[in-house]
Amino acid sequence: MRRKRFVFLSLAGLAVALAAAGCGGSSAVTGSETEASVAPVSGAAVVQGTVTGAGASLQVGVVGTPLVTAVDDEGQFVLSGVPAGTATLKFEGTGVDTRLSVPGLQDGLVTSITVQLSGGSAQLTGTPNCTPTAEAAFSGVLDQMAGTQLVVGGRKVDASQVKKVWRDGRRIQLSDLRVGEKLKVWGTLRGDGAVVAEEIEARTPDARPTGWIEFRGTVESVSASALDVQGSCETPTLVVGGRKVKTDGTTRFKWSDGSALSPGDIKAGDKAFVAGWAKDGYVLAEKIVIDRR
Repeated sequence: MRRKRFVFLSLAGLAVALAAAGCGGSSAVTGSETEASVAPVSGAAVVQGTVTGAGASLQVGVVGTPLVTAVDDEGQFVLSGVPAGTATLKFEGTGVDTRLSVPGLQDGLVTSITVQLSGGSAQLTGTPNCTPTAEAAFSGVLDQMAGTQLVVGGRKVDASQVKKVWRDGRRIQLSDLRVGEKLKVWGTLRGDGAVVAEEIEARTPDARPTGWIEFRGTVESVSASALDVQGSCETPTLVVGGRKVKTDGTTRFKWSDGSALSPGDIKAGDKAFVAGWAKDGYVLAEKIVIDRR
């Protein structure tokens, strides 16, 4: 929540100041402070975050509003209906009680952030991305199901365009999903907070399909596959966080904001999310998502 300051600005000057604080502006870490009374929410911005260094039972909310959600097992969260402008996020959990200001939120747009928790404080890593839609991947319990419209972990999921639904490494029908089971959803987060699902995996508690692996890391090297024609990098081999990652014609490449990524644009030093199958000495990637530079 923004603090009021007694500064004499013309209306035109104020508009310029607000525009300068657009998505991607700087943020400030704040400690616990006296919070204003909770007010009804009147906003249409969406904040999607990835938290590193998070412990169990971590929650994130927006100071001054009743908005709060849990951070899932993979450090993901989404807050919908956030007022535009600058929001102060509160992170609370075991050993954590800290605040982080995120400026430049806009109605109807998704602001994607990465947050590092360390020593009881929170800090943004990288520059926030502000886009109409964004790549989404999260897990949660299937709360409700009505045809192709789901609620997973409290979040609306539109599965009318889903391409793949599976359990234990085998394809199933969408109708085979059961309320109460844990799901992993991949798709596109819209500006209204709903996720249009591309792929859904049903997971038994505390288990994943044999051989499936997901991890984040820094791209250490990129090389053309021996099968590539004339050294093309359409199916490159990467080293990410010390792990060898191979790709093939079915691997999906995307930027973290959900836009298309050409494999040849992947560079050493990029931050990457990899999901795929563990093989003998390497990972065969089904999906690679690169943090937008």
